[in-house]
Amino acid sequence: MKQKGFTLVELVLVIALLGILGAVLGPGLSSAIKGFDTVWSRKQTLAQARAAMDRMVREIRLIQSSADVVNVSTSTSFQFEYPDGTAITYDLNSTNLRRNTDTLASNVTSLSFSYYNEQGNTTATASAVRSVGIQLGMDVPGDHGTLTLRTRTFLRNTGNNYAAYASP
Repeated sequence: MKQKGFTLVELVLVIALLGILGAVLGPGLSSAIKGFDTVWSRKQTLAQARAAMDRMVREIRLIQSSADVVNVSTSTSFQFEYPDGTAITYDLNSTNLRRNTDTLASNVTSLSFSYYNEQGNTTATASAVRSVGIQLGMDVPGDHGTLTLRTRTFLRNTGNNYAAYASP
């Protein structure tokens, strides 16, 4: 009578082949997983940074006159008055970018504001501000580096001379 099943030799051969296959494919699979993790982390961080930057730009553009710019004495915070009279402050608190007391982004490594007058030169006078430069640096979790976003936005209805900002 013939019994069905596998012999010990067949089982050892299958286990050996699976071990060899795992040793060959393992490093490639491991690097693919690490690559996916890096891309995913950077994508999430970039989405958070863009959302925060878009919010700041949108609100800064709503400043109706230079008289609404309250404080330009520091490069790490910007304070202005919203068209309805609400005071808005953007600043860095530890590693959080805040709008007043609300957190817009976390893992922030740097935040700086630059203030420019009508001629495109930096200014420390609130009433002379015609545009605002913003630089936002964020740490990507998992030791995947940092991301830096930069932009410059103009205050509306403040008599900007856009020709002074043209690239050479």
